[in-house]
Amino acid sequence: MSEHLRRAAGAVLGAGLGTLAYWLLALFDIHSVAVVGAASALGVSAAARTTSNTWGLLTACLAVVFSLLVEFLVLPFRVDPSLGYFITHLDDLPRNSLVSLAVVAVVGFWFGRGRVRRNAVAA
Repeated sequence: MSEHLRRAAGAVLGAGLGTLAYWLLALFDIHSVAVVGAASALGVSAAARTTSNTWGLLTACLAVVFSLLVEFLVLPFRVDPSLGYFITHLDDLPRNSLVSLAVVAVVGFWFGRGRVRRNAVAA
């Protein structure tokens, strides 16, 4: 399996698990939009075999998009629950959501870069 396909699958699987975690936290009135993007970034990191700054930037963007999408699906604006209204009024989100999006972008880049796997046995 190619590196790109592995990372993309890791991103989607991580986003799915992050969405499940977000939903479970929401049942207990805990609002943590960053969990979706962070889980997506961890999925990319777990699937990576090499480092790549390009994948770091892509993962940062994906983490923010996944987080915003779940935020929209779970807590749309009451005035107008459409996606267009949500996108054009992102600045109306609570401050903790905006800070979480900034943090998830940094986490997405850091973990999305991947890592160099070292051999378990020293030569």
